[in-house]
Amino acid sequence: MLMRQVDLRDMAPRPIPISYLIQTANQFHCDIYVTSDAETVNAKNYDEIKKLRMCGAPLTFYFKGSDEGEAGDRIERIFTSG
Repeated sequence: MLMRQVDLRDMAPRPIPISYLIQTANQFHCDIYVTSDAETVNAKNYDEIKKLRMCGAPLTFYFKGSDEGEAGDRIERIFTSG
């Protein structure tokens, strides 16, 4: 299992659309979960991720599966690229 943490205060000046995050997560076979505060949701599920509080607290992503390294790098990159 791989873990990556993203602090939204350090991200690019414009917010990332939820749909883009979900589409990116669905490109990988591994399981991808994201935690903010005390809530954990499936990053591939729109209904779950839209309830996630994505402001203020850092997001922690968990990846588990055959392509977890590639998925972790890609998800981290969409939050840090400008």
